[in-house]
Parts: sequence; structure tokens; C-alpha cells
Amino acid sequence: MDTPHTAQFSRTDSIDLVSRTAQEQFLVSPQEETRLWVKNSEGSFERLCDTRVTVLDAALNSGQLVIMETRSKDGTWPSKQPRAVSSTSKEDENFQGQPGICGLTNLGNTCFMNSALQCLSNVPQLTEYFLKNRYLEELNFCNPLGMKGEIAEAYADLVKQAWSGHHRSIVPNVFKTKVGHFASQFLGYQQHDSQELLSFLLDGLHEDLNRVKKKEYVELCDAAGRPDHEVAQEAWQNHKRRNDSVIVDTFHGLFKSTLVCPDCGNVSVTFDPFCYLSVPLPVSHKRVMEVFFVSMDPRRKPEQHRLVVPKKGKISDLCVALAKHTGVSPERMMVADVFSHRFYKIYQLEESLSSILDRDDIFIYEVSGRSSISENTREDVVLPIYLRERTPARDYNNSYYGLMLFGHPLLVSVPRDRLSWDALYHILLYRLSRYVTRPSSDDEDDGDEKVDMEGKNSIPKPGNMAGGSSHNSGPEQAGPSSGVAGGSRAPVNNSPGPSHWPQRARRKHLFTLQTVNSNGTSDRSNFNEDTHGVSFSSQPYIAIDWEPEMKKRYYDEVEAEGYVKHDCVGYVLKKAPVRLQECIELFTTVETLEKENPWYCPSCKQHQLATKKLDLWTLPETLIIHLKRFSYTKFSREKLDTLVEFPIRDLDFSEFVIKPQNESAPELYKYDLIAVSNHYGGLRDGHYTTFACNKDSGQWHYFDDSSVSPVSENQIESKAAYVLFYQRQDVARRLQAKPQSGSSGPPAPLTCESLPKSESMDVN
Repeated sequence: MDTPHTAQFSRTDSIDLVSRTAQEQFLVSPQEETRLWVKNSEGSFERLCDTRVTVLDAALNSGQLVIMETRSKDGTWPSKQPRAVSSTSKEDENFQGQPGICGLTNLGNTCFMNSALQCLSNVPQLTEYFLKNRYLEELNFCNPLGMKGEIAEAYADLVKQAWSGHHRSIVPNVFKTKVGHFASQFLGYQQHDSQELLSFLLDGLHEDLNRVKKKEYVELCDAAGRPDHEVAQEAWQNHKRRNDSVIVDTFHGLFKSTLVCPDCGNVSVTFDPFCYLSVPLPVSHKRVMEVFFVSMDPRRKPEQHRLVVPKKGKISDLCVALAKHTGVSPERMMVADVFSHRFYKIYQLEESLSSILDRDDIFIYEVSGRSSISENTREDVVLPIYLRERTPARDYNNSYYGLMLFGHPLLVSVPRDRLSWDALYHILLYRLSRYVTRPSSDDEDDGDEKVDMEGKNSIPKPGNMAGGSSHNSGPEQAGPSSGVAGGSRAPVNNSPGPSHWPQRARRKHLFTLQTVNSNGTSDRSNFNEDTHGVSFSSQPYIAIDWEPEMKKRYYDEVEAEGYVKHDCVGYVLKKAPVRLQECIELFTTVETLEKENPWYCPSCKQHQLATKKLDLWTLPETLIIHLKRFSYTKFSREKLDTLVEFPIRDLDFSEFVIKPQNESAPELYKYDLIAVSNHYGGLRDGHYTTFACNKDSGQWHYFDDSSVSPVSENQIESKAAYVLFYQRQDVARRLQAKPQSGSSGPPAPLTCESLPKSESMDVN
């Protein structure tokens, strides 16, 4: 620290005068950036942020010590240097590289922040604004909507360090702390969206640098039949009366919003400013679903199919698509969601496909035929079948046996005239014959009375089948069980009585049968028996219970889990790439407002689902285009990985701007790409990176946190592109004529060109 100097000031002198006096006395160049600190009575130091206030307003007293701090050549402040011993090598201290080619350290899931910062840092006019210290004159410390200039100063520090040319990478921990302080959603180290951070940062910088110190009230006016140019000019002037900053100068445009009432036809026209365009991607109306088809033929293994169905289709559409592959009529199919060895849900044909998620295990079963609620004369009933195994449970006397579900459940068609336990046993034995071995002749009854009695008791008599009255439907009937044809498949009282049931063969039974609830976890009684036969009060669920020894001997688990893939599984539905212009066309397409967001019609005096259309009126110097890749609906969340083809140069907006155009200046509507924020991965996890064109060299680089490497133009376009930054061509020419702050030599052309591969090198 230099020897202190003494100077006298009036209480009405500004802090800016104090700063200039200190620069003169310490022989500091006016071009160097400095800041003042004051030592208070407690011995700590406070910054004198606002240099426009007076000595009296700053509460400076006679004899108080004021310290001037000068920014280092690497863009850092000496007071921000770590106190600990630095491990930086002498080679790193003397590093001199291309300004702007500087990585940002990942602090833990902060790649989203790094990507947004790198994009913004490569907007030439904004970076020049900070490098030339023009921001110091416009810091707004009294804006109640701002952040007391702290976000602007923190961002300025990052820009100056990144463009000093003295860093391979920098650690943005101070900026991260400031962001978390003013926006609690960014506290901690969870993954976030780069576009959301970018939106917050642009708004924060605007309010911290707003030239309007006291915002006046401005009443928004409707067009009321006036010419568009008059209403647009009024709207922009009103916007500038409250919002005037480098962010508005660089990023704000104006679009026209037209609302039409569907009842009275009232038309409302307003002009609203925008900072970026969030454009939708053309969404395919088709959806690819993977299902397993289970045939009635027990010899056929389940088949995996990949089906293309309407995204807003019904379960019946899924059956129709499968019928084209299998030749089985859609009327002979039932669709179920299988989870944890049980039916999570059995779908009706009229239900929407949107309720099925991509991760669900969907099984489609062939049945003998479908019946509607009005058809009570069908010959078959469809029974859901579960598989359970008895497992010894630890009890005081080891006499209790637990039951555990295993394998895949089945939907089995059973003829009504064979609806008996004995007949059902043989039907199920036939359906399981691919992986269940029938007892051989050696297993037949050899006179062992104990085994014979167990065999007799293993198939309960009809009187042991669960039952209840038709109105006795408890909680167990709710949920998946209610999805099986609304109970219409339950047998009616027309099956033969017990005296007509076929006799059991004298052969050892492999398993027992029991009625259970829809979860397959407990027995229940829903059985009625009278002189007419058997009837159910609701859809029965049947469990096949295996003894461990019998299962081990006769049940082939490997074969039971086997399946085959249909040829369609190898097909890949290729998504056709879309042009960026198509996305912009969608943005300007007429849409109807959703029920959750109606418009209040001043003519009807009520909320209406009006039609809305957005049109571009004026475009900013730097246009930010956000591709809406993340789709959220009531039933699903997905990321659209559609390839969007966007031009590197000459993106022409003349066909989208409805304001009368100046034909003599076509560059006012043409844009060149300068940066891209990329997102790789899915919804729950992912990684953000950046492609950016250096304003001094005109070369493209790839920023992946602290790593930076040159790239060629043909590497920029990808499915990961998420946020695009375009610069208007007239702005590029204007900046090209000015000397650049970060350049040591004559300014290079600002046109971003491909880097020859022979000159490529990695910068760590």
C-alpha cells in the first residue's frame, strides 16, 4: 500500500471528485478502473459504490481513511484475491492468450450458468460496453426493482477477467453467490435451465443499468382502430419512459398481439416489447410405443412390438396397429399395464393413450372375443390370472405360509359352460404348457392316500370360490379390477350345476386355485351358488398358488421369461429435421387460448377463449431465439430432440416482420449467428455447453465449462441446440469499423469463418 495522502473536500463535493483526486495524487491513469473503500470506526471497510452522491450523503467525516483500489491487468480486484497460498505456477501467472477464450469452472451442476454466461459474453456490443467501463456511469443503485448494481458489477468482473487474456479459466463463485442471493431458485447446486438463468440475468442487468431513475406511471392503451405504426410508436415510447438501458438497446424488440373474441368479434390490438423469442418446435402427431403381445396359443412366446400410433389416440388405435403385425383382430385384444407381477390397470378401448407413459410395461393379450355391457350372451368370460408361490414364513410353530407373486400375469378366456374349478385347472395347465411340464405317468396316483387327498383338496369346490351380492362391491373392486369390461365379463347364472361338472382325472395336481383381489395379495369372497350354478358379484381375479417343490420340479422359469422380438422392433422412426423458419412460422400462427388462461373481453364483459396471433413488428440488434425443446403435459414430460436446421449466416426475417420495411437497407432484416447454448441429455439429467464466435478473431470455439477448443462451422448445428444468439448484419458492420477493446492489433473482420483444421488446438 502506498503512503497515505491528505486532501480536503467540501461536504457538497461528489465522491467522483474524491476518486479523480486520488487518481491524480497516486499517478493512476484515468483509463484505469478504480474503486473507493472507506474505513469505518469499527475497523472494517465499506465500498463507496455510488460515486454520484456527495461527501455528506456518503457520511464521510474529517480525518476518515479512504482507500483507492485499482483493477489488476487480469481483470481481478486485489481485494478479491484469496488469502491462502496460491498453487498457481509462474507459467500460469504470465499466461497471455486470446481475449475471450476463457473457460468457466463448474462449481457443481453449474454448467447451465456457464453456458448462459459464455453466450452473453460473446455478444460484441454488450461486452464492449463493459470493457470500456461505460456501465460505471449508468449503474442504478436506487432502483427498487434492481439489485443495487451488484449483479451488473459481478457480471462486469467476469467479463473483464475473461477478456483480459490472462486466464485459461476462471472460477465464477462470486457471481454464483450473487445470483443465489437475489434469486433463491438458483441457490444451492441443483441443475437448472440455461434459458431461465439467461432470462433472470438479462432482467437483472437491465434494472441495475436502467437510465430511468424514477419510473413514471404509464397507462397501456389499446389500438382502438388507430393505424398500427401510430400505436406501435406510442407503445415503444411508453416502454422507453420506464425502461432505458443497454439491454433494451441490444435485445428488446416489439411484437404485435391481436386478440379476437369468438362471441362478439371484438378485436384487441396491442404492441408489447420482448427480450427473446420462445419458439415452439413442430411436434409429431405420431408416437412410438413398445408392447408385448401374448397369444392364446401356448406354444408361442410373447412378442415384443414397436408400434406407431397417434399421439392423441385411444387404446383401440394401439390394438389396430398391433393387428397389422399379428393378423389378430383388434376385437380379440385386451390391453393391460403390468407392474410388479400384477395388473396395475386393464384399459378400456375408449381410454386415451396419453395415460400410458413410455416407461410402462404394456401387455396386449389375445382373448376369444370382447363383450360389451349390453351383451350378456357371450360364451366366454375373461379371467385375470396371477402366479403365486408359497414361501415359509418365520413363525413360532413354522406353520404359517406366505404367498409371493412371481412371473407375468395372464388374461385367459374361459367358456361359460366349463366354468368349474376342475375345468379351469386344465385350461390353465394348457395355457402354461410352454413352461409348465405335465406330470408323467410316474407321477400318477400310486395309492398314496396323503398325496391323493392333497390332490382332491387342491382344487376347491365351487362353494369355496369367493362370492357376494351384486351390490356388495367394496374397496377391493376399485382400481385395475374395474377396467375389465365393467364387470360384463362376469359369468351369469347359466353354467351347469355341480352334478354336471366333469370329474377330475386321478392325477397329482401341480397347483391350487384361489380367488383374490386385484392386487393378488388377499383372498376374498364374491361367490354365490344356487341351483342355477355359479355367479360373481364383480370381476374375479384368480391366483395360481404353487408349492415350492412343485414349482421347482415342473415350472421352467427361464422359458417363462422368454420372448421374441418382432421385425418391427428393429425399425427406427426417423424424425425429419425442421428449419428454424418453420418454428418462427409456428410462433406467428393463430392459436386459441387455453381454458386456464382466458381473455377478458371489454365488449362482452366476460372471459373468453379468444384467438391470439403474434406478429413481429421490430427486431433488436441481437436476437435471442429459445427453442422450446421441453414439453410438459398433464400425463407426460419429454424433451424434443428434433434436429433444427438454422443458418450460420443470412437468417432473413423480412418475411416475418410486418412493419413496412426499408427496401434500401436489407441488412436490417438479416442476421448472423454468434452463439449457441447446447443441452445434452434428458429431463432429469443433462449437460450444457456453448458454441461462440470470438468478436476479435472471428473464430468459433466450443466452451465446455473450463475447457475451450476451436471448432469448425459444420460442427455447430446439432440436436442439442437450445438457445440461439443472432446479430443483425448492420450492427456487425458498425462494430467492425470501430477498434476492439480486446484486440492488440488492427481489428479482424467480424464475419465468423471456419477454422482450418491444421490450425486447431486444444486450450485446457
